[in-house]
Amino acid sequence: MDRILIVDDEQDMLNLIRELLEGLGYEVVEALSGSEALRKASETPFSLVLIDVLMPGINGLELASIFMGKYPDSFVILMTGYGSIDLAKDAIQRGAFDFITKPFSRDELSKAVERALEIRKRKLSELPSPELTDLYDMIVGVNISDSSYHVYLNSLSAIIRKTFRGDACRIYMTDDPDKRKISKAAGSGNESLMGEEDWDRIIAESLRSGRGVLGDSRTNNFITADMGVSSVMTAPIPSSDRHIGTIAIARSENPFPFTPRDHKLLNLFTAQAGKQLINHRMTSNLENRASILENTNLLAGNFSSLSLKKSLSSVCIGLRSMVQFDLFGVLLRGENMLPFSYIMARSDLPFDVLQTSFREKLERSQSTDDVSHILLTGEVDSFVSRSMSDWDSVPSIETVDLGDVGSLSGIIVLASWNPTLRPYRESSHVHLLLRHAAAALSNAYLFESSKRSYIQTIAALAEAVDAKDTYTHNHSRNVAAYATFIGTHLDLTSKEISRLNHGALLHDIGKIGIPEAVLNKEGPLTKEEFELIRSHPETGYNILKPITAFSDFLDAVRYHHERIDGTGYPHGLSGNDIPFQARIMAVADAFDAMISDRVYRKSPGLAYAIQELHGNLGSQFDRDIGRVFISILETSSPAEIISSHQYRCFSQPV
Repeated sequence: MDRILIVDDEQDMLNLIRELLEGLGYEVVEALSGSEALRKASETPFSLVLIDVLMPGINGLELASIFMGKYPDSFVILMTGYGSIDLAKDAIQRGAFDFITKPFSRDELSKAVERALEIRKRKLSELPSPELTDLYDMIVGVNISDSSYHVYLNSLSAIIRKTFRGDACRIYMTDDPDKRKISKAAGSGNESLMGEEDWDRIIAESLRSGRGVLGDSRTNNFITADMGVSSVMTAPIPSSDRHIGTIAIARSENPFPFTPRDHKLLNLFTAQAGKQLINHRMTSNLENRASILENTNLLAGNFSSLSLKKSLSSVCIGLRSMVQFDLFGVLLRGENMLPFSYIMARSDLPFDVLQTSFREKLERSQSTDDVSHILLTGEVDSFVSRSMSDWDSVPSIETVDLGDVGSLSGIIVLASWNPTLRPYRESSHVHLLLRHAAAALSNAYLFESSKRSYIQTIAALAEAVDAKDTYTHNHSRNVAAYATFIGTHLDLTSKEISRLNHGALLHDIGKIGIPEAVLNKEGPLTKEEFELIRSHPETGYNILKPITAFSDFLDAVRYHHERIDGTGYPHGLSGNDIPFQARIMAVADAFDAMISDRVYRKSPGLAYAIQELHGNLGSQFDRDIGRVFISILETSSPAEIISSHQYRCFSQPV
């Protein structure tokens, strides 16, 4: 039933109009003054207001202006005498619906009221209006990415409040991607109209119902007397699987409650806004994932190193820059390889936690032996962190099985006791980082294991050669000691010195094909036997050539008996045509031969050897290399050089 307010300072006129309108079936409320009319309008909404133009205090024109501004859903009809018709026309030009002149008949009043209510009903049911057009343009035509997510939400909140003539509006959004937590994302107007508990209750009911809330103080539907509002409506923001948020709007000063039509429109526009927000989230998520993937790949590029320790250090630094964790562990194992295990953990992580909650959870997916290897036999580093951790809780654990990324066995494990962190399984870049780390560490481990096997092979071959001659059983190691000492004093790189060392150990590998009777013969050699001895550099070169790993020092093996003056063998090279490694080895080889006992003679001694070096500079030996070695011998004895070389070989990591 439409409710009509009559405002006139004459009681008789009020009684007459009241009787006529109630007879037509309308609910009627009367007021004797403008102030009384405004008070009643603040308490109860009216569809139509009949106002006498000439009244004391607030006159009819002033009152009509107030109603049109404050209660735009209430239509105004002015009642006027002949003397005030011009004033009434002026009021209509300002927005009043109509006027009737006194005295008027029952029929005149009836038609004026019916026409006003009909037009009001039609107007309120029409979609187009400046406010709705603004809302439509914003929801359909605005690209969120052109501004920002939060700017868009605040603008949306403000225009929804304006469109639906609310006094306060809020937008709540769920967090992404799990959509389990919801919080205020934007607001406009007088949000303090309701307390936070009331806002939360209405939002919760909106999401629970799935259709939103529509309530007002008259029906007491979701509205309590102490809430300070007269009407509330909400609409959830839908997505394909569940709601991603909700919009709530409240009225306090406007006594008209939100209508079902208002609620239907709000749901309509909220659904469209939801599409915009979902598209924005999808785009933002894709951009975020692309950025994370790019950073992950850039970071993973630093993981690779042929040194296991360098690779491990890069992995630890990289993981800590992108992932929060309390423990990082590694176990690497391969067939015929020494196992390697490592832990980097927070300095305040209690040891008993590792042996209880961590071990128990890790053993659900890994063997007891592997877990024990990581916890009890590995290297341990620590770091300081101020992040919150609950050591009594069950940790979040992410593992990568090395069997999934290469030929090795073992695991990489990441663990966190921080209850506020999202589980590692929900962060795809964590697993991707760990797979990169696993590949890098596996490659470094394989390389160092291969390098260790390679060095052991070289040592075994060198021992096999030296074992053929009981008088020179340490010759290859001695030559390696002298050659590397010379290389160090010539400021060669560590890689060059390593090649020199390996070449020296194998420089006589060609002798492995020479009969021991010839190598250990006490008397003079025959011409054929001497040629057989001279062939050992070329034979050694041919033995090692098929093995790619030995390619870096093949020339040293092949040419270590060449002479600067070109009279050496096997090819008679001279000067700088002789490879640099071979020139160093020629000095070291000849020196060790001169100070060692041979089957056919005793050692002529150190002084003789130094004198021979001096005397053959520029003919047999490279001048610069020979002088460097002579200067070394002035401060270090052969025994000291050999001892120092042995210490470096045992202490230096492979």
